[in-house]
Amino acid sequence: MKRALPAFLLIAAACGSSGPNQSATAVQTLTIGNYSADMGPSPVGVIPTATLHDAARNKDVEVSIEYPTRGGPFPVIIFSHGYGSSSHGYEPLISYWTSNGYVCIRPSHADAGALRDTSRDTLGTTPPPAQNRRRGGQTQATITPIVPQVNRAEDIWEREREPQWRNRVADIKLVIDSMGDLERQFPELLNKMDHGHIGVGGHGYGAFTALLICGMNATYADPRVKAVLAMSPPGPSTMRGLTAQSFATLKVPVMFLTGSLDRGASESEDVNWRKQAFENSPAGDKYLVVIDGARYTSFTGQVGFYEVAPMTPVPTSTNPYYGQQQVPQQQRGAVVFGNDRRIFAMVKIASLAFWDAYLKNETSAKELLQPQKFDASFTGAHLTTK
Repeated sequence: MKRALPAFLLIAAACGSSGPNQSATAVQTLTIGNYSADMGPSPVGVIPTATLHDAARNKDVEVSIEYPTRGGPFPVIIFSHGYGSSSHGYEPLISYWTSNGYVCIRPSHADAGALRDTSRDTLGTTPPPAQNRRRGGQTQATITPIVPQVNRAEDIWEREREPQWRNRVADIKLVIDSMGDLERQFPELLNKMDHGHIGVGGHGYGAFTALLICGMNATYADPRVKAVLAMSPPGPSTMRGLTAQSFATLKVPVMFLTGSLDRGASESEDVNWRKQAFENSPAGDKYLVVIDGARYTSFTGQVGFYEVAPMTPVPTSTNPYYGQQQVPQQQRGAVVFGNDRRIFAMVKIASLAFWDAYLKNETSAKELLQPQKFDASFTGAHLTTK
């Protein structure tokens, strides 16, 4: 079954295509040890939509499934999307994990699609103007990323309450309960899923959901979950029912991912607020990754919004992972910029190493997740462990 490319990928392709007055220089792939930000060796099979029925709630939940077509069984990653996204979001990250040996299942929560313009709302609506300067008779463009002030997605989900939280966790539990049914319904999944090695990942509201099911609230904890990846995790929040003590019950391995520009629903919900999830969790297999310049959308693989001056090569960093490209004259819109690409490459490798360490028990992955080696390998990313 052919699927239409997501809009942001079409935009990225258009911006990166060659044409009049356009050129692009290939960007070097980020490689750390045995890890590459490129797709892995396995072809990816896709089941775009499957329906699971929860008799207890009398509710149908749609899921999308991606699986490696060769070999198996593989650990399973269940991914909880951010507020207003969908089960078909986060394609670049999910496909990357799948191609490296994971079955990835994404439930579509009740709030799916609630935000149709999350990218612009998250990044802000009034970008600073581009600044031009002359150099060698040529106009140079300075591209300034929009600094998020208020994260619209988090501002809205903050108003959700325990019934909505409970339903999101129930969606994850339903997926775990239904793995055998999925294998019977879709023969291509037979012998693909390792039922004993299940991880749950999430972003924003999805990170909150993932933390709930791994023990942040004993009522929702599910012992079948062996590891959790929390991207843009919440810190203490009265509206979300979270105190500093709420994180003390997180017993399974957790990687917390955030960035210096990763804002929540208010000015006070900054990177230091998000870091408190890690700081207040108990010692033992806990990881905090903070990436310089990363915003809320940096963890999705989406492009950023920038104000762009007349067409000139984007200034090239000495870091080979930034690359160089040109953009159409007087364009304001979505462009693939080297810094976003570099940040997302780090997100992919760090997250995959975590899954490999705790769902596949790979020694090389655990070695990479040591602060000294990690910080030396990832320019602009910092790892803290306990």
